[in-house]
Amino acid sequence: MNRSLITITRPGNVLITALAVIIGGLISTANWQFGIPLFCAAFSAALIAAGGNTFNDFCDRDLDRIQKAHRPIPSGKVLPMTALRLSAVCFIIGLFLSVLISGLALLIASWAVFLLIYYSWRWKREPLVGNIAVSFVSGLAFIYGGVAVGSIKAVLWAAGMAFFFHLGREIVKDMEDQAGDEQSNAYTFAVRFGLKAARYATSLALLLLILSLPLPYLYGQFNIYYLVIVLCGVLPALTYVIVSVWRFSGVGELHRLGVILKLDMVIGLAALLAGRYIG
Repeated sequence: MNRSLITITRPGNVLITALAVIIGGLISTANWQFGIPLFCAAFSAALIAAGGNTFNDFCDRDLDRIQKAHRPIPSGKVLPMTALRLSAVCFIIGLFLSVLISGLALLIASWAVFLLIYYSWRWKREPLVGNIAVSFVSGLAFIYGGVAVGSIKAVLWAAGMAFFFHLGREIVKDMEDQAGDEQSNAYTFAVRFGLKAARYATSLALLLLILSLPLPYLYGQFNIYYLVIVLCGVLPALTYVIVSVWRFSGVGELHRLGVILKLDMVIGLAALLAGRYIG
């Protein structure tokens, strides 16, 4: 099998999506309920994420020749039509699995597919609307897990925080890609309004996330272990990123901030799980 067909789906992001769904299901119940519906939801979301990532690379193939020539399509390792077919297969199987869960799950999965397709096709090249679409889909992963086990009350906190987290990270990625996006007439937030405005937008999104971090504990949905982990693990990284977006001197530093945020996301997932099941 062509290894690039796996690479183009961005397996790391796919795994995080599946974990978000699983954790969304687990924190929505009073005990561990990892049954067939939650398994189907995780697998479905992973496939939809893989389809979205692959379709994004298909749509960005000309842009990637300028910015990221190492990616599977511009490097010639995957043909554009092969990528398009792979994304379609992933979307179709992902939607089929959602049917096995419930009608509401199918609705959420269909909405996610629509947003991911339209994001890659058009919204990615427009300021902020594409960032909001991706952030919304990221939050939906937690709700998808809750729907799979029949409860979404506790998971709404996770979905809201995921939205602000991904919104900040998406704008950081826009800042990283600003030069190439400008050459390709992709009018992202950083291109349309400049780096200073992008710094403010990133800081605002992450500050709103910071302000929301203690709320699940204060409202009694998560225990003290959640609060300790987010204050000691998540908060320092978010603070560091906010300070760093105002001081970076090169694209490489922005890429590093994106990696830090991705690692911080894993700590946040651990905090959610600990906050419901330890103690």
